[in-house]
Amino acid sequence: MSEQSETVEDMNKAIEFLEGLLERMEIKASVEGEETDDKLLLRIECDDDGDTQRIIGRRGQVVDSFQHLCNKVLGQGREERGKPVIVDAGGYRERHVERLESLAERMAAKAKESGAPVDLSPMSAYDRRIVHMRLAELEGVTTRSEGEGESRHIVVFPE
Repeated sequence: MSEQSETVEDMNKAIEFLEGLLERMEIKASVEGEETDDKLLLRIECDDDGDTQRIIGRRGQVVDSFQHLCNKVLGQGREERGKPVIVDAGGYRERHVERLESLAERMAAKAKESGAPVDLSPMSAYDRRIVHMRLAELEGVTTRSEGEGESRHIVVFPE
C-alpha cells in the first residue's frame, strides 16, 4: 500500500472513529480532515457552543483524550507510526498555542530581568514542546524540563 493511500485510509478511519464517539455522546457535529506535511488535523465543528465546550472540556482534557484515542486506534497492529492526529474543536488548539507562547515570552522576560531561573507549572509533553520551541527562538534564555510524571515542568534560565 502506498504512503498516500495509507494516509487517506488513516484519515477516514480517524474521522469515522471520532464521529462514532460524538454520536455516543449525543453531540451533533461534523468532522473535517486536513492533511499537512507532518500531521492529520481533524476539526470538529458544532452548531451549539455548549457542545463545543463539552468537546473541549476543562483545560482541553476531552479534546486531548479524543486525540489520544484516535492516535491509539490508528497505531493498533502497526510496526511504523503514521502521521500523528491532531484533534481540534472551535479553534481551541490555535488559541491554546498562542496562550502558551505568550506565557513563554513573559517567563523569559522575567528570567532575564531577575537573573534567576523561573519554574513554570507542570504541563503535558505537547505543551512543554511548544514552550521549548518558542523559547529556543529567543536570545538570552535557555530551557530545561525537570521533574517526573505529572510534576514534569519547564525551568527557564537566563544566560
